[in-house]
Amino acid sequence: MTGAIAGVLFDKDGVFVDFEKTWTPALKAIAADAADGDMSLETRLLDVAGFDPDGDTFLPGSIWAAGHTDDLVEVWMPLLNGMSPEILVEKVNAHCLKAASHPVFPAEEGHRIFSGLKQLGLALGVATNDAAASARATVSAFGLADMFDLVLGYDSVANPKPAGDPLLAFAGHTGLEPHRVIMVGDNAHDMECGRAGGAGLCIGVLSGNSSREQLVPLADHVIDDISHLQDLLASLEHGAQVEC
Repeated sequence: MTGAIAGVLFDKDGVFVDFEKTWTPALKAIAADAADGDMSLETRLLDVAGFDPDGDTFLPGSIWAAGHTDDLVEVWMPLLNGMSPEILVEKVNAHCLKAASHPVFPAEEGHRIFSGLKQLGLALGVATNDAAASARATVSAFGLADMFDLVLGYDSVANPKPAGDPLLAFAGHTGLEPHRVIMVGDNAHDMECGRAGGAGLCIGVLSGNSSREQLVPLADHVIDDISHLQDLLASLEHGAQVEC
């Protein structure tokens, strides 16, 4: 690909994994496990994680929508008498690893999107606030393992999103300067990660947990989903050096 951009770092959930179908059932199962039959406690755990029972969804920017396991453990521990943080981390990560991931796109379409970007000569990566083992399992289950140069979880870096460490780790792994990397994601943490890491562009997608109104102030561009990314890059061929 010509121009300044040589790599794209994708968030996972809400970008090529359907957040609601995948993670709402998973968090309900985690809360039920942690509450051990105490329905009142289970409801409280879901509430502090950001669950909206009326919409049966998680609020944009909430702990479960944008955070990682350690964030969840931090807000749950005061409510769980007698459970150690280590045990809770194990419970959360075990549930995440076995969660049934649902794709945003049918398998053939997802493969077409990423292979099209690879054919442009772009290095591709994933940076998620899910655990690395869970992220790699999802990528493999979707038949996309050969598409990504690096898959990063919250536990792959010292400071996960919204810090810039994931973007810098991807840039370092691929030998790219950070400004030659685009950050693509569905929430504020992704845009903040891109900015903090010095990404060349921050692109928000509406296939996840945030609205256009929430993403527009943070992103350079907002698209419906990543199926539109290649066309956007073509239209920005000479403007991709604009920083976040």
